[in-house]
Amino acid sequence: MNNSSAKEAALEATEAAKEAAREATEDMRRAFTSFYSQVSCSDLSAIQAPGCTPLKGSGGRDSEGDVTLDWRADPIISLSDLTLVVYDGSAGAPYHVHTLLMAYGGRKSGFIEEQIKGQSGKGKGKKKNKGSVLRQNSQGSNSDADYNVDIYVPALAARHMPLFLDYVYGASPKLTTATAPALRYLSNRFDCRDLHKEITSRFIPRDLELNTAPNYCAMADELKDFELRDKSIRIMAERFEKMNVNLLKGLSPRMLRTLVQCDRLDCVSEGLSEKVAQYLRLRDGEEDNGGGAPLTDEDFYWLTHCQHMPKISPKEALFYFNYGAQFPQVMNEIGPGSIKARCLAASSEHLAMSKLTSHLENAAGHPLELYENLELKMKVQLLESALVGAKNAMVENEKGLKQRNERDRDVALSDELMYQKKKDRPPSSGTDMKVVVLGCGVAPANGIYICIDNTATADRASGSPNGTNISYEKEAVWKQQKVTFLLYPVPSGQYYTQYKLAVRQNGQTKVLYNSPAVLGGCGVALPEESWEVDAEDSVEELHPPPQFIGRLEQPASNSNWNGKMKRSLP
Repeated sequence: MNNSSAKEAALEATEAAKEAAREATEDMRRAFTSFYSQVSCSDLSAIQAPGCTPLKGSGGRDSEGDVTLDWRADPIISLSDLTLVVYDGSAGAPYHVHTLLMAYGGRKSGFIEEQIKGQSGKGKGKKKNKGSVLRQNSQGSNSDADYNVDIYVPALAARHMPLFLDYVYGASPKLTTATAPALRYLSNRFDCRDLHKEITSRFIPRDLELNTAPNYCAMADELKDFELRDKSIRIMAERFEKMNVNLLKGLSPRMLRTLVQCDRLDCVSEGLSEKVAQYLRLRDGEEDNGGGAPLTDEDFYWLTHCQHMPKISPKEALFYFNYGAQFPQVMNEIGPGSIKARCLAASSEHLAMSKLTSHLENAAGHPLELYENLELKMKVQLLESALVGAKNAMVENEKGLKQRNERDRDVALSDELMYQKKKDRPPSSGTDMKVVVLGCGVAPANGIYICIDNTATADRASGSPNGTNISYEKEAVWKQQKVTFLLYPVPSGQYYTQYKLAVRQNGQTKVLYNSPAVLGGCGVALPEESWEVDAEDSVEELHPPPQFIGRLEQPASNSNWNGKMKRSLP
């Protein structure tokens, strides 16, 4: 009987205490309503801000003195009526907050407001789900709070809940590169629109740039904020050549794959191979220190895919060849686009071969650990590739030397023909015109052209290919064959004229270069600069186009003739 009486007395005392707490809460609500109707602060959270009048009691029990709402305070003392449990996937952290601020204040959470309104008045026992709220009664409750709300967020967001609650309770938002993504997520999750607008429309546009984009990208990916993640990736991709690789070490291999596969990536293949190699070295260092996500075969395959890395830098060829040994599934692929074939091709270039031969000649003076760590079979493959590369280099050198000799011989023969033509030409009447061509990629086309007047004959074969009366010709030797280079005007539209520089061989004429169109008829002044290679035959051997084409004048007296150009050359 004594035990039963003691239990009953304890239950009565507990019920009395809870009833007193509920009465105190109602008194506080009435006081808050009275206060809000009198103060000038438009934001209810201002009751926590410095300089605003603190909330005072209004007739309730124990209501003397100031009352300050603080989610960090003891929930009994602060009269917390809402327990917010934040789950991060591993555990839940309870926060003892107040519905006055969370659901009704100026910085209120729309999410909390809707949860409380939707569940208000319903009995306990409602099944909890993602973002559930329970209305507790005094019977059998294990919490003094009137409401319990559960919410599930990523771990990064859960770590920033204190900053978010500080904002709701009146503090200024502490926005930095490290806090903005998480607070952006929480403001969106809890439907705090003013904070979300401040972060998204003001802070992030000012703070998100090339150096901060990797941090934003990594955090946004963890928070599954795909809009912010994709924006960060675009910023990095568009200026990837200027990117400091040290800033990328915080990105997971999966995120770097997304970056190098971005359609806005602006980076040449060899430069990309160098940056990816530096990232892999940094990532290995992070992994050795216990951090960093592991690199899989799939990651290595896509990071080095031939679609965005068709050519590997000779500086990093040996690194990829050595590093790829960890991923035999990738390195065993065959074909010219495989990573092994690209590494061997890059290793056979002059820079890589020079480094390797220096090591083979003097291993102590030129150590090359990447080569020494290779398996014997891989060393043989590398040396075979280097041998083939050396042979190809010799062939290319011989071919280039032969082409230079042929070009020099063509130029010499062309000069002889030009001087012989001038010698065999009848004495000038004083009105002869000549044109000089300089800086042309087709070397035999450079030199002096003689004016040919075709007025007396309409034979296109001996005159201008377009049937005009005036053209300039120069006999020369090109590709060991005798040809004639022609310079002549053609109409370009109704009011413009364009000059062509062509070559005639075996009765066929082929245009090589075009002048800019100039206003006037076929007698208009010859354009001196801005010539271009003909678009229909833009082969490498024709570049560059003529750098200068100008007329040479001859005075009436031939006894003291000095050819001079209308325009002085620099």
